[in-house]
Amino acid sequence: MFIYSDLKNKNVIVTGANGDIGIAICQKYLEQQCHVYALYHQNRNNLDKLKKESEYCHCLHILQCDINNDKSIHDFLDKLKAYANAIHILINNAGVIKDELFSAINISEFEYVIKTNLLGTCQFTKQLLLLLRSAEKATIINVASIAGIVPSIGQSNYSAAKAGIIGFTHTLAAELAGKGIRVNAVAPGMIESDMVKKVSRQVVRHIKSVIPLQRLGASAEVANTIVFLSSEASSYIVGQTLIVDGGMVMR
Repeated sequence: MFIYSDLKNKNVIVTGANGDIGIAICQKYLEQQCHVYALYHQNRNNLDKLKKESEYCHCLHILQCDINNDKSIHDFLDKLKAYANAIHILINNAGVIKDELFSAINISEFEYVIKTNLLGTCQFTKQLLLLLRSAEKATIINVASIAGIVPSIGQSNYSAAKAGIIGFTHTLAAELAGKGIRVNAVAPGMIESDMVKKVSRQVVRHIKSVIPLQRLGASAEVANTIVFLSSEASSYIVGQTLIVDGGMVMR
């Protein structure tokens, strides 16, 4: 574990915190002795387990929020006032998948993925800007995907949303850099996570065969990249999308 001394006591918000990658992100920031505000939509079982087991459980605050719902966001912000008057780091990690070939997909499922993965992220970020500006320096990190960079058959909705996240990251970075807020993104490849567990073993074997490292990534490897991007060690990195995929896109 590498400690970034500048991160100690920083306030961090993580959306989609109950999933495998979300838990890894929360865990890494707790190890940096940050105050972590972990947001979940419906299920909080993994977060409850983390709070029970973590050495820094007193720094973990578990809060419910639906990033697609204005009232839910405002309710969350009202609760947050009891803990923090500024946010230093925002990790937009919430996301869903509804895989289907475009010719067969139900348009409502297409819209649901776009709404959650793209519009929800934009809406939540906009509501957090005041708290981010209240910090002397702040960082926003959006979790995209290599599906937003290279074709991913059966994921037209997910790919469109994640490509949108990458574009959103670039433009937001340009708008906020002069205001003391750095914006970047990470684009994970195939990671051992809740989403990948839904993929058939045959498909996973094929995917491993085309990854130069010959393995899936770990959630902790994505989380480590995110922590780095939010630290002063990356202070001159702005508007970038760091690919964390074992070389899959390179090939």
